[in-house]
Amino acid sequence: MKGRIAGAGAFNPQSISDDLYIELFGKKARAISKILPHHNRYCAIDLNTGDVYTTNIEMAYEASLMAIKNANFSPNDIDMIIYSTATPDYVVPPCFALLQEKLGISKCMGFDIRSGCAGFGTAVNLALNLIKSLVVQRVLVVGSDLLSSRFSEFLKDKSSITLKTLFNLMFFGDGAGAIVFESTVESNSSGFFYYDMESSMANIPYGSIIEIGGSRYPYPISEIPRERWPIFQANGLSDEYLPKVLIYALQKFKDKTSIGTSDFDYYLMPVESEKMQQKILSVFPDMDLNKIVSINDKGGALLNAAIPIALSNAISQNSFKSGDMVLLYAAENTKWQYALSAFIW
Repeated sequence: MKGRIAGAGAFNPQSISDDLYIELFGKKARAISKILPHHNRYCAIDLNTGDVYTTNIEMAYEASLMAIKNANFSPNDIDMIIYSTATPDYVVPPCFALLQEKLGISKCMGFDIRSGCAGFGTAVNLALNLIKSLVVQRVLVVGSDLLSSRFSEFLKDKSSITLKTLFNLMFFGDGAGAIVFESTVESNSSGFFYYDMESSMANIPYGSIIEIGGSRYPYPISEIPRERWPIFQANGLSDEYLPKVLIYALQKFKDKTSIGTSDFDYYLMPVESEKMQQKILSVFPDMDLNKIVSINDKGGALLNAAIPIALSNAISQNSFKSGDMVLLYAAENTKWQYALSAFIW
């Protein structure tokens, strides 16, 4: 047996452009706008009051309902939920169980994943392995993140917000995506034929980290500078190491399958970066950037939601044709893990 995509769904809050940030934060936001790779982001927070419109679970619920409906299943047809997020509603109980309750699924297996932006790709790989092992037949894989709520306290005094804090608020977005995977016979040409994940650069410093909320620093503390409380990103490390992670993953795929990057019809990837693209092209010059499927300039950096929202949008727009070969890639800049898979539509 192997896994195939049976249905997909997405949910995102309103998209807010740079203009509103410039109106509220002035010169700081205008300066940040000039260096951002995107100028809109999905935002679940009221920038005037700091009130949050929704929750991680509520976004995942809407995306999951759509995915299950598009798969022509009912919630109780789901055998397992794998829920990937860096921003859970609570440390415990696990998000998958809260989603299970909200969907009305009487019983299923499930677990949460915390692997940064690589989490959704990791969840896909695990779902495919469990389907292949005949443990489950239908798996709901969710990628959902709501980071803006971590900035709510900073919005109460807008004049004191630092440039770094405002950059992160404008860089990240909120949203959820969900994919239903089902088992299919091995002889069927459609479905996933390759999946791989690896962490080989854990010795490299953190590219980003969410420090507040775990057992080490459960509450904001003076030991951690205030501007790092929502999230911290190190300067320059992502531009340096994320291309290396992708190059390594693509080379490993090529060595194992003899399939080149030019053989793919689409590359499903997170937010595009021109700097990273040029580094990739220096090693894989035949990679056609026009084949990239992503959230483009709309949503901001969506962590675990980036891939499933882009995939759901592509499916709803009938972008993939029967027989198309698609590469799905996710990587994270906390400790540089990646997850890569490939399927035939």
